Amino acid sequence: ISVLSRLSYKRDNDWITENNEPGCSAIGERHVQGLVNLADNLEEDGGFWLVPGFHKYLPQWTIEHENFLSQYGLCLTFNLFKESVVPELYAVACHISSRAGSAILWDQRTMHGSRANNSLCPRYAQFFKMFPAEHPAMTEKRAENRRNGILTKVRAVNISPETDLSFLGRKLFGLEQWSD
Repeated sequence: ISVLSRLSYKRDNDWITENNEPGCSAIGERHVQGLVNLADNLEEDGGFWLVPGFHKYLPQWTIEHENFLSQYGLCLTFNLFKESVVPELYAVACHISSRAGSAILWDQRTMHGSRANNSLCPRYAQFFKMFPAEHPAMTEKRAENRRNGILTKVRAVNISPETDLSFLGRKLFGLEQWSD
């Protein structure tokens, strides 16, 4: 929580740090990641893979593989585990085929990723993350920094938050407060 409280959202790494925060299991917090496929995705396209139910085993798996910390270090982005390193996970990983416009949601603690594209079809997807509006680390200062960071990014691509985003869109981006 202390790491998230310090985010200024002036650097791209701040957004990556927020995206990679899976939530605090000690307080039962759940973060959800998702994607919307912008084109049909078949198994030969590589696409989205996950290990079903992995979020239930993450704490134990982390203990059993604590040697990975010295091998891979602390990463701000992500780790890529080769099949030879964790063959048991590759053996149970499932490809999630989906049509264009389909959304896939998963608990962020679930091991997930993609595989090589062995087709001539490009993959197009938009990824997103959701977490509670009342996040313990969402201080007023962090919310203000995040709001300013989002405004900077949307205006940089000529999107007017006032006219181009719906009321719901402004709420989802944190530009408007959620009310009871």
